[in-house]
Amino acid sequence: MADIEYVKNYREKELRQYVLAYLLITIASVGFQTIAELQVSGINTNALPLIFQMLMTNIFIGAICILVMLVNEIWSDSLKTKLVYGKLPSDTIFSRISNGEIDTTGFDLDKAKSIYAHLFSAPPAKQTVEWNNLLRKCKDSKNSSVIEAERMQLMTRDICLSTISLLIMNFIAVIVFAVIKRNICTPIGMFAVPIVYLSIMLIVTKITSRNRANRFLMLVIKSDVQNNIDQNGGRLFLG
Repeated sequence: MADIEYVKNYREKELRQYVLAYLLITIASVGFQTIAELQVSGINTNALPLIFQMLMTNIFIGAICILVMLVNEIWSDSLKTKLVYGKLPSDTIFSRISNGEIDTTGFDLDKAKSIYAHLFSAPPAKQTVEWNNLLRKCKDSKNSSVIEAERMQLMTRDICLSTISLLIMNFIAVIVFAVIKRNICTPIGMFAVPIVYLSIMLIVTKITSRNRANRFLMLVIKSDVQNNIDQNGGRLFLG
């Protein structure tokens, strides 16, 4: 239970900090846009409507942040996988071992091929099931490296999902404000910086999520290969 709580606690820490960073960037962007409008309007212009607009916009942005946290909990695991990875990385794990398309740091690829030879041509679902069985063994043995890798994999996945949600909601916000104000320039000015920031972060988090997922997969394989060798006195147990 303690391991599960540790793996999931990124939701209360890193994920919230990431959403908070977006909130601060967007509030600053709205503030700069409001100052620019005041400067264009002139000193004698009543500033209250613009200040009120800024406050309402910031409340709207806060609501977006809350919705993103809720949406992350609503999305199914299959949808999360499609959005971030396209397909489960574990679907082809043993096929990639067969082809040598993996990071072999920390274990002997030839030994891994000998152990998993019977799974090289297995269908994707079967490969995922078998890998999950290996993961369960690692968790049962309290393998700290694997537990940490799982936490990082889930964290980067959910940060990527949050980025996608925030981007979608920012575009919706631009459309809503454009309709209300009958002016596209002001909402674009407010949300241009956040949208650029989120677009860059989407690329970064997509790459990071896939790298972390592959590292997680390989740590489980590495642990199982080593356990297989240890249990058999240095000899490989094939199949």
